[in-house]
Amino acid sequence: MSKDFFPQRPETKPTIYAYEDTNPQYLGLLKVGYTTGDVQARVAQQYPTLRPGKPPYWIVLEESAMRNDGTVFTDHEVHRYLKTVGVRNPKGGMVPVPG
Repeated sequence: MSKDFFPQRPETKPTIYAYEDTNPQYLGLLKVGYTTGDVQARVAQQYPTLRPGKPPYWIVLEESAMRNDGTVFTDHEVHRYLKTVGVRNPKGGMVPVPG
């Protein structure tokens, strides 16, 4: 049987995540992203200035981005889907908080 028949699972941990920024200008919006590493570390990279106290965000979603067949989807596919169901993307990757 061909090795190409079943895609090999990657060694990485592909993950879809969403976080809410506590800055008032982003109230009601979520940032949706993708990483193959640690979600906490990836989100922290997006906030280059270290400040004392709690981070200015909280992660609200962290789920595997791997399908049952071993293929992976990214945040680009999530954004495309959200657009098809009428969710606007007003601020560079930020989407409205559901509910």
